[in-house]
Amino acid sequence: MDANDYLIPGGNRITFSNQLADEIKERFAADRENRFQLFLLAAGLRKKYLNKKTKEYTKEFVSWMKAKQLDELFGSLSNFTKYAAAGDVVAYVASNTSQPAKYLKRLPLSVGTLYELSQILTGMNGKETFNTCLHFTAKRNSLSEPKHEWKTTKPALIRPKTTEAIVRNWRRNWNDPTPPKKKRTDKRTLPLATISVSGELFDFDKKTGDKIGCVDLPDVEAFIKKLNKLFGEENALQYKFEPNTEYLTNGYFKRKEANDPAARIVARQKKAKSKKRS
Repeated sequence: MDANDYLIPGGNRITFSNQLADEIKERFAADRENRFQLFLLAAGLRKKYLNKKTKEYTKEFVSWMKAKQLDELFGSLSNFTKYAAAGDVVAYVASNTSQPAKYLKRLPLSVGTLYELSQILTGMNGKETFNTCLHFTAKRNSLSEPKHEWKTTKPALIRPKTTEAIVRNWRRNWNDPTPPKKKRTDKRTLPLATISVSGELFDFDKKTGDKIGCVDLPDVEAFIKKLNKLFGEENALQYKFEPNTEYLTNGYFKRKEANDPAARIVARQKKAKSKKRS
């Protein structure tokens, strides 16, 4: 294939027709199949070459990745691990649901989103929670709340348009649920303190898309958990802690996606095509 294969089609090829509709459907299906098979290959490699005790990849695997320049495709080993985790989700849905073809179509294609979904699958009561999320978006008021008391709404959390930020925010609320507020006039309005995080939270390498800077999102989430432990029933009337996690999470993934090498390649191709047309 050469550059001419990437020009915007015109004429009869893009005139409404059954053939055009079929081609679009086939390309979407082929793209999904290709991604899923890539995820599964990564999952198989991790399963075989990850040391279960040290949680590190073997030296032979790392050398092979570099020698074959696969590290340039996957990025860092941590990013490769996300591909593998995405494969675990695909394999689970294919092998542990009543209608695999139906539920595979509901999976998003983003590596980051599938990685976040894999964290649901590997968490406490992971399979039960994951299966619920295939049909609903679940919410609970406490970690000990029984399943029959969970609040479930539509649409399902696991659906094609679900983003990485949505699942990340859902997981945070699920693992650290906020109990319903008591009906009383909230007088906790006086400013007490200001806590800020470094703007480097939003810094990503513009060439590789890798996270850089002195702080990452998991660091922020861990710090917020520590702060949350300072606020409980014994001081609920005196103090209120409201972390700005949704804003930080959404901003983080917005910058992450903007610095994704694959996304920039697509953007450059669109720009080049636009120049040719003009």
